Amino acid sequence: MSASVTAGAQSTVSSRPVLEISNLYAGYARRSILKDLSLTLERGEFTGLIGANGAGKTTLLRTILGLIRPASGQVRVLGESPRVARAHIGYVPQKHQFQWDFPLTVKDTVMTGRVREIGFFRRPAKKDWVQVFSAMERTDVLHLQDASIAELSGGQRQRVLLARALAANPSLLLLDEPFTGVDAPTQTTLTRLYRELADEGITILMSTHDMLAARESCSRLCGVRGNIHLDGPADSFSLEQLHTWLHGHDIEEAQGHARTGFTCAGGALDEYGHELPDSCASDSSLSPADTVASTGGAR
Repeated sequence: MSASVTAGAQSTVSSRPVLEISNLYAGYARRSILKDLSLTLERGEFTGLIGANGAGKTTLLRTILGLIRPASGQVRVLGESPRVARAHIGYVPQKHQFQWDFPLTVKDTVMTGRVREIGFFRRPAKKDWVQVFSAMERTDVLHLQDASIAELSGGQRQRVLLARALAANPSLLLLDEPFTGVDAPTQTTLTRLYRELADEGITILMSTHDMLAARESCSRLCGVRGNIHLDGPADSFSLEQLHTWLHGHDIEEAQGHARTGFTCAGGALDEYGHELPDSCASDSSLSPADTVASTGGAR
């Protein structure tokens, strides 16, 4: 990785955490989604944020970005409020949240990641283009720099969004469902890159519903049910435990279940953590080939 991309993370080396959240209550209108949530992330941590739909994952990311004002509690990024520290936060939204039919090239799209640095009305300087080209090279989209973003594949779009976030030179990187709609080789490449970024000092918080990807990618997992209900090293949880927890049970309920076809509230799961078609039933007659076929293929 070039020095320009890592400079943001390296310049913030200190004893304080990169992200500190304490007793957070936040939501929409008068409805609180997050209730008394506390979370601390240190420099270089790669944390997976897991939870069912509506559990508060996106609400938490938006609050860290400063897009949602907390009802109470505190969020600090590098010791500052989200609005003050926003320039130090890189954000990779879900692909469907980005307007891909807008007439922009890849390099111009990545440059939008530096808007908070250069402003809306100033032309990019040489240092800005150096940062942009460095980010494109790191995410393997440099050869696409003059291509229209409308022509890109799902995996290419995901890498462009990551390059856009890295162009901001972040200390904290927020990823919202980054593996949705990408093929297995791209997911493997992105996972390797995320780990490298974390090793180089960038703190990563990744929201995902993919338990297998979370467990294999991240060093730490945090489960959200309004607040942090699950927290620990990723390799300390089995897929059975994670899916049992995801379906609303205590994680201890997964103990003693067989690895393949164990039963939970939301249905039986195969060895990859995918739901089998027959609800809440284990079928020992299913062969590995039948299991793969029934889940649409394991990644």
